[in-house]
Amino acid sequence: MSEQRWLTQEQREDFWRRCGWSPTLPESDRLTIENRWDDESIDMAALFGW
Repeated sequence: MSEQRWLTQEQREDFWRRCGWSPTLPESDRLTIENRWDDESIDMAALFGW
């Protein structure tokens, strides 16, 4: 079963940038941020005003 995704890639990247993400980061650093902040986590952070 695949994970449901409800944010657009643009919305994810906007949030990830606040966490230090950049397309120019080394792949391992980008993936660490992307995996830590999935759609559900981003949604929860937004609910708490982040």
